[in-house]
Amino acid sequence: MTKKGYRVLCVALISLVFLFSLVGQPLQEKRGKVATDALERSVTLEGPIETILVAGRAAVMPADALFMFPIVDDVAVVLAKTDQGLGDFFPLLDSKYGTTERLGQKAGVEEILAYNPSLIITKANNYDSVVKLLEPFNVPLFVMDLETSEAWKGEISELGKLLGDAETPKKIINLFNQREERVANKISTLEEAQKPTVLVLQTSVADGVTAFSIAPNNWIQTMLVEQAGGIPVWVEGNLTSNAWRKVSFEQIASWDPDEIILVNYSTPPNAFIEEIRGSRQWASLKAVKSGKLYSAPADLMSYFQSDSRWILALEWLSAKLHPTLFADFEMEEAIRSFYQEFYNIEDQVTLTTLVEAYRRGNLY
Repeated sequence: MTKKGYRVLCVALISLVFLFSLVGQPLQEKRGKVATDALERSVTLEGPIETILVAGRAAVMPADALFMFPIVDDVAVVLAKTDQGLGDFFPLLDSKYGTTERLGQKAGVEEILAYNPSLIITKANNYDSVVKLLEPFNVPLFVMDLETSEAWKGEISELGKLLGDAETPKKIINLFNQREERVANKISTLEEAQKPTVLVLQTSVADGVTAFSIAPNNWIQTMLVEQAGGIPVWVEGNLTSNAWRKVSFEQIASWDPDEIILVNYSTPPNAFIEEIRGSRQWASLKAVKSGKLYSAPADLMSYFQSDSRWILALEWLSAKLHPTLFADFEMEEAIRSFYQEFYNIEDQVTLTTLVEAYRRGNLY
């Protein structure tokens, strides 16, 4: 064999050895960590995670999901604005989030990429403003929807794949399931006739005029009412909506629900309740006459939204609609245990801060 032929043979043998070594490696290891996001996009993350960036509007929801994972203690996390108006939760977890500058919810591509993020997380409603603009740059971008309880569980599980953490999603899903099952076991004893009609209204003021809106059928507010043993009266005529939709008092009066829950994400709705109680127009409604007009619970975040605290909203609403069934339920204890279990908060001062925020915003 010539020297040239010998060299060719050696190269071929080395190449074969290398190829055979790859065959034994798991696909996940070769391709990096892979997950499927809420838009059914396959997201691949290769290499170590150094910086995670949460971008766009409604950043607080995916941020609340991310901060259930212990990885946030070991990597840099860049957050868009997360204070909806009631306060900011994240400085309670780490004081640095109260002093570092936040990313604007409308931050452009250049500003986002300047952080050199290993992973970007955003909510699905930011498709045009974040996802579509960043996709050409091939940065790992994980989109979360989080609009139902099942979406919370499934998307946390997928996020765990990207973060290389299978245990945290199992723990969180189990915690959600345990609380849901405690509610479901009691609600299952009810006859249909025992379920009150319920109306969830978002309140707002524009030019001094109060307005009320209803949520789309497939949003988490509907699920909360149904799982809590209520009948959401707004569902039938709201089939095609994909955003909060304003409704007139005449429509509200035609529904005349047994119970009304007022939601406001930037300020406690106590003033709206006082306004309604002083109104002759509203006085004819069953919920007002019977004293079953409530403000949705909140601390630094309203619980009545697609946030991790939806489970607290479910527990609270179940006890409001069926107080006899849930006579042993203590909301403040549920809040404390939620933050201990889901966010590993053990500091009693922090837990008391959250409970006191709940008390201030829930006078009705």
